[in-house]
Parts: sequence; structure tokens; C-alpha cells
Amino acid sequence: MKGQISKALRITLLVYAVWWAIYGLLHVVAPEMMQAKDPAIERVLGAAFLAFAFGAGLAYWEKAWDRVKLVVLVQIAWMILYAITMAWGILAGGITAAAWPPTILGAVFAILLAVLYTRER
Repeated sequence: MKGQISKALRITLLVYAVWWAIYGLLHVVAPEMMQAKDPAIERVLGAAFLAFAFGAGLAYWEKAWDRVKLVVLVQIAWMILYAITMAWGILAGGITAAAWPPTILGAVFAILLAVLYTRER
């Protein structure tokens, strides 16, 4: 139907919300498991992920494109910035190389959400 978000975007938002909520919760609850050099900063990162996952979850339940597009745009910006800063941190040696998988996943989500956003418009 015209004006409603596609099934592909809804599924992507759901997977995004679940994955990053789990990831964020791990950062908040067990930063040492995430090999954090500074647990306080790791917890703040985790809290940010929980907030963005919550937004994606709310967007998943909404069906109207007009009410979701801004949230999707913010998720795209967040994933782009996350992937860039994490890759930079890893390459500079400030973040352990074990952080490559979530960094790559962030880039994949950024691209996927951007493609779906463009298709929805």
C-alpha cells in the first residue's frame, strides 16, 4: 500500500533492533567482556546502542512511512559514524581487533538501511 513501509524495511528494523539491543546491553552490563579499556565509556556506548535499538523497535511497529523516515535516516547516520569511528579506532590501535565484526556489521546495516530508505522514497 502506498505510504506504508515495505516488509524488507520492517524486517531490517526488527533485526537491527534486536541485534543492537543485545550488543548494547552487553556493553552496559559487562564492559570487561567487550574488552573495554575504559568501562565507563563502554557503558555510555552501550546506552547509546540501547537508545537507537529502542528507536528502531518503535519504527518497526509503525506502518506509515512518513512517521518512520526520520528514524531510519538517524539510524543510517549513526551506523555510518559508528563504523567509521570504530574502524579508525581499530586501525589506530586504540580498540582491539576483535571489534572488526561489529564494525563491519555496522557498515552493512548502514548500507542496507540507506538502500531501503532510497527505495521507500
